[in-house]
Amino acid sequence: MYTETMTATQPRTKMFLDIPTAAELAGFSIRHFRRIIEEDRIPIVQIGRKFFILGRDFVNWESTKKNKRPA
Repeated sequence: MYTETMTATQPRTKMFLDIPTAAELAGFSIRHFRRIIEEDRIPIVQIGRKFFILGRDFVNWESTKKNKRPA
């Protein structure tokens, strides 16, 4: 799910990733990615009955994940 909001002063983009999409982008199964969310304490947002990860939180998590890997 991708949402854009435009203001007069600055363009702003908000991105919400559902759990299956975020898992696919990260390269993990949905089940494993849910465990990662719990262990790494990735913030999630509940809208109705569905859970989403903010795009900025996903990017922050990905950058810390890449820093932990040996090069």
